[in-house]
Amino acid sequence: MKILHGTSLEAQKLHRQSIVIDLHADTLLLVFKLGYNLKKRHKNRIPLSPLCYHVDIPRMREGGVDAIGFSAPTLPFNIARRPGKVLRTIEKVSRWARGMRHWIVMVRSASAIREAHRSGLPSFFLTLEGAHGISATLEDLRRYRELGLLSITLAHLTRSDLAYPSTWGRWKHYRFPREGIALIEKMEEAGIIVDLAHVAERAFVDAIGACKKPPIVSHTGVSGVRPSWRNLSDYEIKCVAEKNGIIGVIFYPGFLTRSIVASLDCVVAHIKYLLKLVGDDVIALGSDFDGCVASMPRDLRDISYMPRLTERLLREGIPVDSIRKILGGNALRVIQEVCG
Repeated sequence: MKILHGTSLEAQKLHRQSIVIDLHADTLLLVFKLGYNLKKRHKNRIPLSPLCYHVDIPRMREGGVDAIGFSAPTLPFNIARRPGKVLRTIEKVSRWARGMRHWIVMVRSASAIREAHRSGLPSFFLTLEGAHGISATLEDLRRYRELGLLSITLAHLTRSDLAYPSTWGRWKHYRFPREGIALIEKMEEAGIIVDLAHVAERAFVDAIGACKKPPIVSHTGVSGVRPSWRNLSDYEIKCVAEKNGIIGVIFYPGFLTRSIVASLDCVVAHIKYLLKLVGDDVIALGSDFDGCVASMPRDLRDISYMPRLTERLLREGIPVDSIRKILGGNALRVIQEVCG
């Protein structure tokens, strides 16, 4: 792990000894659509570090990040999604991962994340952002799971028969469809995590009521700090906590503050709010690196800066055991419980 200026020996040791997990990044879209070389160290030379150049294997190592949730490289709109195409994309990622196994390990379970951590190799688990276009039969969901898919975000940017997105509050009062409830039941039976990021407000409550296993909200902020259509209300947060689920705090300042220019203090503010509201068993990290965001915190501009977050949490007086949970312990628990 690279020793960043401004991080104490205590923070470096804690970070190195913890299992650090980021629940959400869109890096594979760059790899498969633009030929981005994950083996090479990159640098975003644009101010505020917008949109991309946030993750690669050398910087994962520098940042001491053990596992990251890579979203499958599928386009977000309904017209671009078909069940056969989603399956082929997952198969393609699985084949690609076999060729990358000496650089980064594709993991399918919590034990595999622990094993990769012990071996010193970074790892990734595959996620799917948006259930539109998938085959929602139990047989096909089990096939997705066998190929390495660990979670599905029920909604993304456009509505479907399975879920309503939170996009600009347009569908905030819509009930969650019955087809979506049936999908949740099959996902849990297949060992796939239910991700409620991007789900509209009323539909969110309906969906979480159908969950029998811990759900996640992979990348979001909280409205108690920064009111936004993209963030969770206190009630939604408490619903996640009651199901023993987790909430990945996003890094994009535009959802965390009133400006796109900010320090990592904005991330810490949302973590501290969650600590006070529901405790340390609910909090995780969900950066949204390489996603469609206009900036990153100036001192958390890519994945190599992760130790600075650990340093900042220590300075806030957050207990070491709580920091370990936030960095990855909570995410590991949910992956273990749902995926085995």
